[in-house]
Amino acid sequence: MSLEVRTREAVARSLRRLRRAYGMFPLRDERVENDPDFFERGRRKADSGWLGDAGVWVTDADDRVVLIRHPDAPDRWGIPGGGHEPGETLSETARRELREETGLRCRLTDVVHARRTEIALETDPSERLYVLSVLFSGVCVGGELRVANELLDARWFDSPPEPVADFLEPQVERWHG
Repeated sequence: MSLEVRTREAVARSLRRLRRAYGMFPLRDERVENDPDFFERGRRKADSGWLGDAGVWVTDADDRVVLIRHPDAPDRWGIPGGGHEPGETLSETARRELREETGLRCRLTDVVHARRTEIALETDPSERLYVLSVLFSGVCVGGELRVANELLDARWFDSPPEPVADFLEPQVERWHG
């Protein structure tokens, strides 16, 4: 079975599981082209069972949200999240990344949105693979906020900081519109 078919079917299975667990949610499709080196890294990861990434918008009983700053985007606040590891669901990815990056635990409550990306090799667009990125919402159920070594900062906010990652702007508006 080709890489394209394997990854497209893995993404479809994951979307079915997510919809069974959380109901319907917005799904955006996009297509990008990667240079050969970047595409090859994605191919190797996909061959090992990588599916994409997941993050979580976590609130507490006081309706505060935990946000992080990462060295890759030091001037913008984002959410805890990161790459899927083979053998876990994207729900497990989101919870693991939250725990690793902030020390917090959560109960996932919803899928805010998902993005299914078709990645084509720029030098041969017939070579493709698919990945899935999921933004969950969740409620903090324990742990104590700490900042992982890989982060610049992690904090609870009761009002939106400036600026936030572009993809979070609609969620910030719903939270504190």
